Amino acid sequence: MKKAVHSIIAGLMMIAMASSYAQAENTDVAILKLVKTAMSSRVMIQRVAKAYIYAGNDVATTKAEKELRFTLKKFDGKLKKLNESLNDPKVKNLLVFIESNREEIGDILKEPYSLENAQEIIDLAEAISEGELSIANKVKTRLKGKVPSFKGQRYYVTQVAKYYMAYRAGIKDKNTVKKMNKTVAALQKLIEEMKAYSGNTPEMNQLMNRIDKQWKIVHQFYKDIEAGDLPLIVYDTTIKLNQKFLKYAKALIKSKSKKKK
Repeated sequence: MKKAVHSIIAGLMMIAMASSYAQAENTDVAILKLVKTAMSSRVMIQRVAKAYIYAGNDVATTKAEKELRFTLKKFDGKLKKLNESLNDPKVKNLLVFIESNREEIGDILKEPYSLENAQEIIDLAEAISEGELSIANKVKTRLKGKVPSFKGQRYYVTQVAKYYMAYRAGIKDKNTVKKMNKTVAALQKLIEEMKAYSGNTPEMNQLMNRIDKQWKIVHQFYKDIEAGDLPLIVYDTTIKLNQKFLKYAKALIKSKSKKKK
């Protein structure tokens, strides 16, 4: 009888902990969705920075301008969702910081493109991304078990295109090349980790096979940042990889949802 009571109390405590992060749902699935929202926000704001540089340098202009408007709107929606779902005071403070940086980006976007403005947007996007990652990590502590998703695959692939175009646009400090090579290496490691994940469903394995096949073809393009002669290929291939990583994340949540039923 005591064991049963202790089990019930433990279960109630876990539900109470999760509820502070997910108002309507009290499961790992609900928490995963919030982690996904925070990590997706990181991707969105980096896509804004990337699109700004591409459009400002007249490369893939129509696509980049459309992406800039779309991702900024998506970012604002995700930021609103996080504000509505998270109650921790430290997280709330981070969200205020993120909102302040978002406003600065909005002000810069009203001005004509310049290399100085591009650098400023890159810096603001990096600060926002750091805040979003901190939020995701705080929420992730409520998860049970090891989950190989939401570690930054979409963030990394967006960074690849941003660094590539930033270098081509004139931001040619040694850190740009260093960051690009570090990002490519991190993405390579993450792809291997995702392929080896024992919880992959047939759908997830199929997606990883497609990602791995495309990655083996294009990753050298990304490393050749100093040549800078393939901006359109880099733009298009990173968009396609981003879409596949998003499908994988959705398939992971779907697999977790089924296990809860």
